Amino acid sequence: MNLLRRKSSTAVPETTVEVVDESPSATSRKGRPTPKRRSNAAPPPPAPKTRKEALAWQKQQGARAKVAGQQKMTTAEYREAMKKGDPRVLPRRDAGPVRTLARDYVDSRRMASNYLLLLFPLMVVGYAIPSLQIITLGLFFLLLVEWIITGNRLRKLARERGFETRESAVGLGFYAGSRAYFPRKWRRPAPRVNLGDPI
Repeated sequence: MNLLRRKSSTAVPETTVEVVDESPSATSRKGRPTPKRRSNAAPPPPAPKTRKEALAWQKQQGARAKVAGQQKMTTAEYREAMKKGDPRVLPRRDAGPVRTLARDYVDSRRMASNYLLLLFPLMVVGYAIPSLQIITLGLFFLLLVEWIITGNRLRKLARERGFETRESAVGLGFYAGSRAYFPRKWRRPAPRVNLGDPI
């Protein structure tokens, strides 16, 4: 038995695996990092530093929103549009069909709130006469009750006409009362109905 054997001349070749780097940096031919993308948008304006600057900025934004897509109005044109109740110039407080209904409701009726301005002189005099002051406060309380009743009626009327509203009866009542105590010629938008007209 031959203990010394010959090694096989046919050796198994070693397999080599070539690792291919498929990362973006290896495939790119620039040889440098990608620069940051620049934005074409203008930088935001600096924040207002004082209260005066903030009010001026807010006023400017409000004016832009009102005349967006519209030609700029002169003061006379703005007053006339406001008097007619043009939706383009109405402040948010007066906008919407429910508020229009509330204005027509107030303008077509006589209310105790029509005489609210007369209570202010009584209140001033009431500081000297305590009994008069108590009477004035009682009248104010009755006016508040009237406003709440008016607000409930307006909500009911709005629902009957298919207007959706989330306003409370108190909110609508205060809006109606704040219009009612102004004389008719001072009201803006100007009244569209006369006293006693159906709405």
